[in-house]
Amino acid sequence: MNEREAWIAFSTFTAIGSQRFKLLIQFFGSAGEAWTAPIKTYREIGFSERLASSFDKHRKTFSLASYLKQLHALKVEVYLLGDKNYPVRLASLDDAPFVLYVRSEVAETLADLTEISLAVIGTRKMSAYGRDVCERLVTQLVDSGMTIVSGLALGIDSVAHRTSLSAGGKTVAVLAGGVESVYPPANTGLGREIVKNGAIISEYPLGYPCFQQNFPVRNRIVSGLALGVLVIEGTEHSGTLLTAASAAKQGRDVFAVPGPITSPTSKAPNLLIREGAKLVESAQDILEELKIELRIKNYESRKVIKTTKEEKKLLEILAVEELDIDSVVRISGMQTGDILGSLMQLELKGLVKNAGGIYSIVK
Repeated sequence: MNEREAWIAFSTFTAIGSQRFKLLIQFFGSAGEAWTAPIKTYREIGFSERLASSFDKHRKTFSLASYLKQLHALKVEVYLLGDKNYPVRLASLDDAPFVLYVRSEVAETLADLTEISLAVIGTRKMSAYGRDVCERLVTQLVDSGMTIVSGLALGIDSVAHRTSLSAGGKTVAVLAGGVESVYPPANTGLGREIVKNGAIISEYPLGYPCFQQNFPVRNRIVSGLALGVLVIEGTEHSGTLLTAASAAKQGRDVFAVPGPITSPTSKAPNLLIREGAKLVESAQDILEELKIELRIKNYESRKVIKTTKEEKKLLEILAVEELDIDSVVRISGMQTGDILGSLMQLELKGLVKNAGGIYSIVK
């Protein structure tokens, strides 16, 4: 078992999430070492008896060869945190999934698909008003070059995905279970279309069911992939508010469409607007706030000019705002010397400018 395979093996034991996996890597030095370590060591580092025994049983019965064969048969790609095709914005999260399972038949990588993207979320029990607003806004956003990210649930999620496809755009669905089985089953056909024109992704291994508790965990990926989150209808205590809260915590822009005060599904967006979310009356409100035209121009420039992994990471950070060197160091987690060298190369390539110690993307 090589290191990559060890990461995949760990992802099949869901009781070890992203944060715990990170700690195991730090302690053992590699996933390979962690996978084969004596179970008594796990007890010594704080695993409960129940968790340690469960993990030991899992690794003794897990067949890597069989699992890899299944992935191949289903045409499922695996992205590891740190891979070049792993979305940079998602990778920057403290709790970023260490493995992503991806079903897609398009040429673009997941990083390319989500480079200029917006998450669209809302209630499962939408009104005619909610459907109309969702179709109208998503069509305009797709026409402007944005990819739509959502959760493939009934209601607003489904309308957002379908409208993206109808408008000739790309869409990404984030599942709360294994990617081989679409949930809810009513969206199986829609799921097939998404695979042909975007991607279905999940951090959960093949065969893992969509438990109720998975959805709030999944939502951090929906918001984490995108530049911002658009809320279209939701009740006062809906999961929509949890996703919006996750987005705000991640530093994403939160947008909301106001609704009739007599409608229960207006509670969530109206509450978000009162708390500072950006009110949306047209797609232009979102496009201008996120500077989408400029982002697309810069993205196209980066695709033409070859850049290193480090340079791409810095470009992604500076695409959000102008920063001094100390802020770049803090956000990127890179060494100061490496950052200065990469920024100099980006200046020579005409992609970044330095004005009095403040670095920004060349417009």
